[in-house]
Amino acid sequence: MNGKHLTLIEVFGIKIKVNISWVFIAVLLAWALAQGYFPTAYEGLSEATYWWMGIVAVFGLFFSILLHELAHSLVARAFGMEIKGITLWLLGGVAEMTDEPPHPRAEFLMAIAGPLMSVALALVFLSLASVIERDAELAAIGAVVSYLGMLNLILAAFNMVPAYPLDGGRVARAALWAWSGDYYYATSVAARLGSLFGLVLIIFGILSAIGGAGLASLWWVILGMFIRFAADASNFQLQATTALKGKLVREYMTPNPKTVSPGVSVAELVENWIYRYSFEFFPVVEAGNLLGSVSLHEVRAIPPGERAGTKVGDIMIPCSDHNTIPSHATASDALAKVQTSSPSLLMVVENQTLVGVIGLKDLMRVITITADLSQK
Repeated sequence: MNGKHLTLIEVFGIKIKVNISWVFIAVLLAWALAQGYFPTAYEGLSEATYWWMGIVAVFGLFFSILLHELAHSLVARAFGMEIKGITLWLLGGVAEMTDEPPHPRAEFLMAIAGPLMSVALALVFLSLASVIERDAELAAIGAVVSYLGMLNLILAAFNMVPAYPLDGGRVARAALWAWSGDYYYATSVAARLGSLFGLVLIIFGILSAIGGAGLASLWWVILGMFIRFAADASNFQLQATTALKGKLVREYMTPNPKTVSPGVSVAELVENWIYRYSFEFFPVVEAGNLLGSVSLHEVRAIPPGERAGTKVGDIMIPCSDHNTIPSHATASDALAKVQTSSPSLLMVVENQTLVGVIGLKDLMRVITITADLSQK
């Protein structure tokens, strides 16, 4: 288990992880199928039969999305892009790429591979269903297989909407990239289309709810929010990459930060460091050696009555790759690391000596200013 992700298996060296949101979607979808769709479409079956139909359909959807994402990943690998893993989320999957596509053709083929896999799965499921449904005793199995066939067709069609980060949005980005020769321009336009499409889905869902559509309207709102969030996040990542390109950590770090000794009591830390300097984070240094860091997070864990008898060295977070970064590292690397650290600050080292600190606020300031200056 890693945060909110659970690693299931490894396929072709690619780690397959599932976000905890899948627990929510699996239960809700199985319930909707067992109590709504299957009883309406196929009457006369037992309650237990409807439930196993719903559960099998959910697992079928799970593996369909997994194969969809594997198709993306294997094509990406063929073009030299590293794929660390695939995370299955509430409404789909995300391949974790460490590199961007090398050219528009690679982007197009990688994007189209997923929908083609879904179409292939749909044809297989629908062909099997046409054979199975000839036997009345296998009607329930045929219903599930037929449902998965239609679901994969819908998945392929929906993903081809030209709105990033959907596959159709990636195809649109490939076309814009090939036409303009500018990857960043293509990504920006595709992401804006994605954000707009997400907003349209949200409005449609709200209007449907007002019109009495019930639970179905909630799906559109959630889907719209998910797409809009992903599109905006992609646009931010583009702005960050552009703003920080070629920049080093030492250019944006705060040099000579206030430090504290491991022998200082937590009570002294609060009175003479936190209140005095109004900082929430302090590197812990002794005789010039960087030992770790201490922040409000660690202080809060100590009851006020025990702070006088507790030393900073007892609660500090030791130095590691998670909370330190070399001064010669790129600012982009710092952004990637600081987004997953808590607190959102890194200690900058040079020859194992503390030379500064850098935080998310420092990098966000650069990104925001650069984005504002680039607006026409």
